[in-house]
Order: sequence, then C-alpha cells, then structure tokens
Amino acid sequence: MTAQPPGGLGRFLPRSFRALTAVGMLGALLVIVITQGVLTTILDRAANREVERQLSGQAAAILDEVIAAPRPQRDDAARRAATLLPDTRVLVREAGTTIFWSRPNGATYARASAQRGPIEVRLERVDPVSSVDRPLVFLTTVLGIGVAALAVWLVSATLAQRLRGQLRRLSNSAERISAGHLDERVEVSDDEVGRVAEVFNRMATKLELDDLRQRDFLADVAHELRTPVTAIEGFAGALADGTARSDEDRREAAEFICAESGRMRSLINDFQELTWLDLDPEVNAVPVDLSELAQTAVARFEAYAAARGVTVTADDGYVPAITDPDHVTTILSNLVSNAIKATPDGGTVTIHTAVDGGDAVIRVSDTGVGIEPQYLPYLFDRLYRVETSRVRDDDSGSGLGLSIVRRLTLLLGGRISVRSTPGEGTEFTVWLLGARMVDV
Repeated sequence: MTAQPPGGLGRFLPRSFRALTAVGMLGALLVIVITQGVLTTILDRAANREVERQLSGQAAAILDEVIAAPRPQRDDAARRAATLLPDTRVLVREAGTTIFWSRPNGATYARASAQRGPIEVRLERVDPVSSVDRPLVFLTTVLGIGVAALAVWLVSATLAQRLRGQLRRLSNSAERISAGHLDERVEVSDDEVGRVAEVFNRMATKLELDDLRQRDFLADVAHELRTPVTAIEGFAGALADGTARSDEDRREAAEFICAESGRMRSLINDFQELTWLDLDPEVNAVPVDLSELAQTAVARFEAYAAARGVTVTADDGYVPAITDPDHVTTILSNLVSNAIKATPDGGTVTIHTAVDGGDAVIRVSDTGVGIEPQYLPYLFDRLYRVETSRVRDDDSGSGLGLSIVRRLTLLLGGRISVRSTPGEGTEFTVWLLGARMVDV
C-alpha cells in the first residue's frame, strides 16, 4: 500500500526530524514570548488594582494624621508618613497649596488620593522596574528564554540524533531482510524504539521460521511427487520400448500408472486444500445437526469400510449446533477415512457427537492398531506418516489429511486432541468452541 502525502498543515512542515525540531523550537519560543507578554499584562493589571487599593487605605490614614496635627506641624506629620513609604510619592495639599511633597525616582505605577475639606493627600507608588531600563529588562527576559530554548534544542538534537541512528539501523536491517538475509537482527535498547526493535526481531524470526518451513515443505512435496513420477516414468518406458510384451504386463503397467496418477491427483488436491485454508477463507456458520452429518459420513464410507471388513457406526439422536457444515464434513471425512485404513478386518469405527455446554464435540474412535506415544506430537504435521503398520500399504495417504483437519478446526474456532493405546485403538476429539445449542 502506497503511503499518502500528508494533508492540511502537514504538507507545509519539513520531513527531516532535525528541521522539524527546529521549527518546533521556534514555534515554542514564539508561543512562550507571546504567553509571557499576555500573562505579564494580566498580572500587572491585577497587581496595579491591589496596589491602588492599598494606597487608598494609606492615603486615608495619612490624611487622618495630617488633620489631627496642629496646622504648623502638618508638614512634619506628612514627612513622618513619607519615611514609612520610601517607594511612594507623598503629596499633601491644603486649600490648593502644597505643604509637603516627596519625590522618589521612577515612573508612577499606581496612584490613589484621599481628601477631606481643604486637605488632600495624594500617593503615587513608584514602579521598581522603572529604575531599570525597560528595553534592558525585555532583552534580558528574551535572552533567558533564548538560552533555555538553546538548551532544549541541544537536548532535542541529541535525542533526535540517537533516534535517527536507531531508525537507520532498523531501516538497514529491513533492507537486508528484504534482500533475503532472514537471519538479520537489530540491537534492542531500553527505550521506546527498543520496543519497536523487539517486535521487529520477532517478525524477522517468524519470517525465518516460515521460510524454513516453506523450504522443508517444498522439499517434502518434491520427495512425495518424485516417487509416483519415477514409477510412472518406469512403467511408461516399459510400454514405450516394448519391455512389457505380454497383455498381462501391459495391463499391469497401465493399472500401476493409473494408480500412481490417482495418488498424485489426491496429493495435489490436498495441497490445494491446505493452500486455500492458509488464506483463512470465510466460515459460513449455520444451524446444523451434527448427528445428521455423522450419519452422512457413515453412509459415504459404508461400502469402502465393508470391503475391508470394518464396521462404521454413528450415534443416533439430535445434536444441534451452529457451525460450517462443509468444514465439519471435511473433518469427518478425513478422520473416518484414516480410522478405516488403520482398523483391521473385523474392527469398528465409531462417530460420537454431542454438545457440552456451549461447545460442540465430535469424537472419531477406532479399534485399530493404535499409535506409539512418541509419534503423537507429530501427527498433525504436514506430510507426516507414522512409521508403523497402522495404515495398510495399499491405503497410504498423502500425509496431509490430519493437517487439513487441524487447520479446519482452528478456522472454526476449535481445537483437536488425540489419544491412543497401541494394540487397542485411537480416538480423535474435536471441540468446536462456542457452537451453542439452537433449534434447527
């Protein structure tokens, strides 16, 4: 899938991490400066209102003190008050005439006044910052922000460089894997990218194992096809060069060619079935009667089993469930076919179906020769055959039937197990999980 170009604002942003970090830092610096200006204005206004409130109270107190003093001593009273307010201009007027005025340096920050009769007291709070050049204050503030931004930039650049190095190693490893070096792995670090590297390594391991399985599978396929092809080639050559002279020899050669061709066709069909199942086809789950499907399997294999002296039976009754009938039919066909092949003359193959809680259960058991315990873990591997006399030589299958059964069981959301006792028989059990009971 081709990556789509970024839309909206993303199309104007740089693609490089370094450039993107620089743009981000500049944007952050601009936001900081603007935010600082707005917050400073808001706080300054709030502080100004508070100072004016305090000045109003102080002006009223000084006014009381000045009025209480005798007329000749009112300027002394104002002077004493001014000494207590070194950062405030104190102006006292009486009948329009200034009787006292202190002059601290600085611009006026806040002012308030109080008047009673002819006497007026005016206070002006001096801005302490005004004693310093305001452009210098602004420059110092911006410089401080710039230094902080530079420090953040250095840290970000270091982290970005480390990130680029890790991503470069991931990219190089991905290219090597795409070139066929499936043993390639990347170093896992103790950070977020390390998590990606860990997942990457697991993916590479899975690809390597899948490739190994595919190679082994193709080798097994080649081996399985080589035997019938060699036999067909030999008998066809005998027919072509006249080695098979008698009618009996030619008939035997033709029959053998037909038999081996049928074996190849069966093997190829099983390969196609497994390949189709590997694509996770859709499951058509509908209400079914498992007992009816079992009875159908008995009818299908009845003649085949009778020719070998084997009896096939299934439980009577009504076993409703929701599942895919076609997949269940294939599961039953493979299990019953294998059981018949493994059961000697006079033996029995039994199909048992039931619903246990919310799960459907299918059991196929036989009274055959059984399987040695060391072979049980490998029964569901592709092209695996038990190296015993469990299956008659003329009935040897492709070795894919149980693989198909397991894949279908998993596709239906179930599981399968096997237990066997040598000399007594084998039982396969399929659980179709969640196939709840319904009325059909």
